[in-house]
Order: sequence, then structure tokens, then C-alpha cells
Amino acid sequence: MSSNLQSVTGRAIVKKSLDEWLDEIDYADLNNGTYVPSEFALIYMNFIKLVNGAEGESHKTPPVHLKMLDKLSSSTSEQIANLCFRGAAKTTLFFEYLVLFIAVYGVLPGFGDITGMIYVSDSMDNGVKSARKNIEFRYHNSDFLKEWLPDATFTDNYLEFTNKDGHRLGIKMFGAKTGIRGTKIFGKRPPLAILDDLISDDDAKSVAAMNAIKDTVYKGVNYALDPTRRKIVFNGTPFHAEDIMIEAVESGAWDVNVWPVCERWPCTREEFIGAWEDRFTYEFIATQYENAVLTGKVAGFMQELMLRITSDEERLVQDAEIKEYKRALLLNQKSAYNFYITTDFATSDKQTADFSVISVWAHNWNGDWFWVDGFCERTTMDKSIDELFRLVQMYNPQSVGVEVTGQQLAFIKWLQEQMQVRNIWFNFASSEKSGAAGIRPVVNKLTRFNLVVPLFKAGKMFFPEEMKASKIMSYFYSQMRLATRSGLKGKDDCIDTISMLMYMNAWKPSEPAGTSTSDDKSMMGHNGGPDWDEDERQVESHALDSYVV
Repeated sequence: MSSNLQSVTGRAIVKKSLDEWLDEIDYADLNNGTYVPSEFALIYMNFIKLVNGAEGESHKTPPVHLKMLDKLSSSTSEQIANLCFRGAAKTTLFFEYLVLFIAVYGVLPGFGDITGMIYVSDSMDNGVKSARKNIEFRYHNSDFLKEWLPDATFTDNYLEFTNKDGHRLGIKMFGAKTGIRGTKIFGKRPPLAILDDLISDDDAKSVAAMNAIKDTVYKGVNYALDPTRRKIVFNGTPFHAEDIMIEAVESGAWDVNVWPVCERWPCTREEFIGAWEDRFTYEFIATQYENAVLTGKVAGFMQELMLRITSDEERLVQDAEIKEYKRALLLNQKSAYNFYITTDFATSDKQTADFSVISVWAHNWNGDWFWVDGFCERTTMDKSIDELFRLVQMYNPQSVGVEVTGQQLAFIKWLQEQMQVRNIWFNFASSEKSGAAGIRPVVNKLTRFNLVVPLFKAGKMFFPEEMKASKIMSYFYSQMRLATRSGLKGKDDCIDTISMLMYMNAWKPSEPAGTSTSDDKSMMGHNGGPDWDEDERQVESHALDSYVV
């Protein structure tokens, strides 16, 4: 839950969950050419070009870099947190070039003179060593830097530069679990600290290591800086919901930047709006996602690139509970199933609009549900209706579920008129005792989805193996994985069509003649082994009994 408060210093405190920060991402305004960077951001980018000389940079400067630099010079907060996707060049932007910029000019605009700073990364052998080598390489390969910084010293844990005017800058570097107390540079407490990717893969698995890193930040770095003039810049990519980076972003104590690799995923090429499209193209991200789906590593993709964190303990539906089946086999036996259609219509094709989603389900005698076909697009209502009638003709459903809360009540009348116009007919599912057409679900969408969770737990929900990497299934899998006990993260239009199953009053087809749960268990939807109620089962007295709702 977001909140806006006022600090004792007059700074506005913005307290939001990570998901709220992510839901508000709007790259369109940054990328459409109307965004105007600050003077400092432009000076900084020109400085980078001077450092690199004729060789230049490998990629264009993304607007998100400029936006982060805006905040560096203008924020009134002593603490800035930059939560960015993996590969966003956080270290390059906020340490490797920043050190050289301050060394050349002696100041950080909007903050003032700087003679000492602290850098903290995950370890001396990894983050610190890599950053130091990169800075040293840039210095020795830049005529501009060697001209304006005639004296430079590079050691494992200390850097020092002297510019043409005699201004000195010292940088002490530390691993995230090492001691920082008593740090002084040129006899003074430094005013600036850069915290950069503090958590290693091994640290993320250790509660003791995570606590040690938190102590480094809040006990070590915090009290090592000048008490009268200070700034801490914290850069990172999340590991899990309890890590210090997410804690900082959600606390309200830091001025926050949150930048996923693109505005929304999954999405079509036309809908794609990236943070750094010159480097992280739609094709690259789509390939990474497809590989993640096929290897069962979607959680890693969402964490590293989209910054979405969902722990297995928090998820309502685990990956193992999302069953798969062979769609081609089912379609060859359509007469053995009853078909139903659930819908979640949207009325706009704007990029910010919800998807219009239609799901076709097959229901077997064993009570299993199979997602068979569907539609998921940002489109207008007339296109959605065309798709609905197309699917009705293909599958002849027992009933179609249409939500009728609010303005959606008009959909029923419109669809009834279209039945006459097209001479294609179907029944509307009803959730009311009166039998009135339409589904009137509970308002809370998390509560709705919780109704269908037991079907996943019982192994009753199946999705087509052949379509696992398809666009429409990527939407479904993504939303199912982001359904948690604390709420539905991101979009919910696809899982709304799953939740609607509990309101459909569906009936099972007759059990095939001669079928017994002690016979061959190769039937789709059966998990194998004898049924728990095998001894109690009675032969049906009448064939119509299985059709009674």
C-alpha cells in the first residue's frame, strides 16, 4: 500500500511496495522525444564522450540513464536507491565514470566539493576488483583523462587522483561484509558513498550474510560519512523479497528509481517499450523469455530483467501444480468432453488498456479442466466479439461466461443481438439462482482466484504442452506465477478467465462405457493409481444422473 508522508526535514516520503513502483512504469514519456534531461545529465554524458574519444560508446545513451542522473544532482534526499535490471550499466554509470568525473572537476553539481568517497560492492575479489580494473583501463586508454588527471594511483582497495588544479580525490573500496568503521580520507570523513550490487548469489542464500550486509549499510556506511553533508547512492538488482535492496526501495527512506528492462512483459512487438531498446531489443528479451519458459527458469527472468519477485512460499500456484497435456490428442476426442468458454472483455486497444481475454475449456468426466484455445489482445469490443463467435462455432460450448458487473451488463444485450445477426447461438452461464444471464463474481479478484486454487492443488488444471512457449500461454503462465497470498502482482485479465470457472455451474460428460478407475490410467487428467473412493463407488442407476447440475 503506497503512502505519502512528510519527513522532519521537509522531504516528501514516498512509501510504496516494489510492485506498486513497477506498475507505475511509463517509458513512453521518456522515449517519445519530449523528455528534457537536466543540465548535469547532459554535461555528464558529454564527459563520457570526452573520456572515450574517437572510439565512442558501444550503445546509445538510454533516457533512463539521464533520468537517474537528474535525480543524482537534484534530489534533496541523502539516500538514493537505483533498482535496475541486470545489464543496465549501473556500475559503469554510477561508479566507473562518476569517480573520473569528480576527479576531473572536483565537485558533484548540486552537492558540492568532494575529496573522498567510499565504494562498497559484494566482495573485494569480485565487484571491487572488477570496478577498479575498469577504471584503470579507462584512465590508461584516454588521452583526455591523462591530460586532466596527471597523477593517478591504483591499488587493490584504494584509488587516488589529482587534477590539473591540484584537487585530490581519494576512494576507499570495501567488500560488503568487511569493516568500514573509522574510515577517513585525507583526515576527513568522506561525504559520498556508492553501494553497488552488494549481494552475491551465495549471500542471497544465507540469512547470516544478509544480516551482515545490512549491518554494513546501516551501521557501517551510514555512520562513516560526514554527518553534516552526505549522500549515499545504492544500486542493485533484486534477489528475493527479503534482500536489502527491496527493503530500501519499499521503506520510504530512500529516493527511488525503479527501472525494469521494459514496461510490460509479456507483450507483442508493437506493444514493446524498452528501457534501453538499442541494447536490449525485443528479439533479445523474447528469446530470453522463451528459453526461461522451456527450461523452467521464468522466476529468474522476471527477477533479473523485470524486477518482479515472487517467492515459492508466497505463490498460490506452484509450477508443479500447473499440469500439461497433449492438445492434439484431446482435439481428436472432442466428443468425450464438454466445452465451456470464459471471458474477460476490455473495451480499448490503447497500450495502457487491459487485454480482452477469451478462454476455451474442455471438461472431462473426471472433473479435470483443459485450456484448449483462446484469444488475448488489446483490442476493441467488436474484434473481441468476432473472436468469441469464431470460437463458439469451433467448439460448440455448453455455456459462455460473461461478467456483468458495472457497465459490462450491456455486453449481454449486445451479444444477444449479435446471435440474431450472425445466426450463431449459445447459452450464457449464470451465477444467479434466478438463472439471469451473466456471471456476477465477488469484487475482490484475489478472493475469486483463491476459489479455483484447490483445483490446481488437486491436479485438475491442464494447459497445452505444445503451446507452452506461445504468446497467449506466456500471458497465462506469467499471471499465474504472480498470484500470491498478498495479492495479484501485475495484470490479472488472463487469470480472471480461470477464476470464472468456479461460477460456471459446469457438468461433467458421462463416464465412457466400460471405463473404470482400476483400468488403464493413460486417460488424460488422471494421475494414476486406484481412486481413493474405489470401494465406495456405485454403478450409476440412470444415464441421465451424470448430467444433473
